[in-house]
Amino acid sequence: MLGTEPQLVADYVTTGRVKIVFWPVLNHGNPSVYSTLAAECAGQQDPALFWAAHGVLFEKQDELWSADRDYYVTLVESLGADSAAFEACYDGGEGLAQVMALNDARLQRGIFGQPTFDVEGQVFAGLQRYEVFQAAIDAALSSP
Repeated sequence: MLGTEPQLVADYVTTGRVKIVFWPVLNHGNPSVYSTLAAECAGQQDPALFWAAHGVLFEKQDELWSADRDYYVTLVESLGADSAAFEACYDGGEGLAQVMALNDARLQRGIFGQPTFDVEGQVFAGLQRYEVFQAAIDAALSSP
């Protein structure tokens, strides 16, 4: 997605025509849970921090198998997050409850694999070319 996402963001998100919503897929045990929790807690400070954390975590996903709490604290601090606020969220339980609720909602929708994309009810499983998203988004934007 990182290959297609920047172009979608440039063409649709920054223009205000589309909003990207992230739903966690917690199918890799603790690395999935805690990396998603880190992004969630960063995002509670600023949505831009969520996306920055998401990008770095995606790029460094091989490191997440051995990541601990300090790894995530250091990572989000490097992105400009307030460490005290981050740690309160990460340790406090509310962030984890939010992550688990989003994961449960995804499961209830019948989405079990990743990546999965939903453009106004049109679901795409697996990586897609930019043109596939472009066609679906343009059709959704032009419908009443």
